[in-house]
Amino acid sequence: MSPAHDDPRARRSRAAALAAATELLVEGGPERVTHATVAERAGVGRATVYRHWPDQQALLLDALAHDARPLLTFDDGPVRDQLVTQLHQLSGWLNQPSGVSVISTIVERAERDEDVRRIREEMFGHADQRFTEVLTAAVERGEFRPGVQEHARDLIAHILGPLLFQRFMLGTRLDKDLVISLVDAALAPWRPGT
Repeated sequence: MSPAHDDPRARRSRAAALAAATELLVEGGPERVTHATVAERAGVGRATVYRHWPDQQALLLDALAHDARPLLTFDDGPVRDQLVTQLHQLSGWLNQPSGVSVISTIVERAERDEDVRRIREEMFGHADQRFTEVLTAAVERGEFRPGVQEHARDLIAHILGPLLFQRFMLGTRLDKDLVISLVDAALAPWRPGT
């Protein structure tokens, strides 16, 4: 770790600048995230912002990566419970202006920018691999019929797709009832006895 990363003042100024960059992203989109506007908002010198991020692209990428998070993570608990809990938490984030700004910027920029594509992969790309493993274990426990694990990506798409559509295209405030209905509808065909 470099000495600058050990300095508490440098860590504080970096954190303040990232928070300012996120605020500016929410308020005006990625074009508002400049060294000058971040420095002014964070109350730090422009040189300080340049020291942490030598160009505007690096600043925006770090702001996006800082607020981005994997959409789904899994453990060995019941699959339905995990999906409902995590997607309800995700809904809370998506109901916030920062969640909307981060996701929409990543989706839009990933089409043209390899670095943003990597952030998108961190958020969306690895969930289906781990979900396949979790579904395999759930089949062994009797939660689902065999074969469900081969449809992990489709199940995630059938849950997240309508959730994101409701929020981004229709402007719906997401709630737990919507999450439960989407999870149950996607999992129903794979329940034992169906």
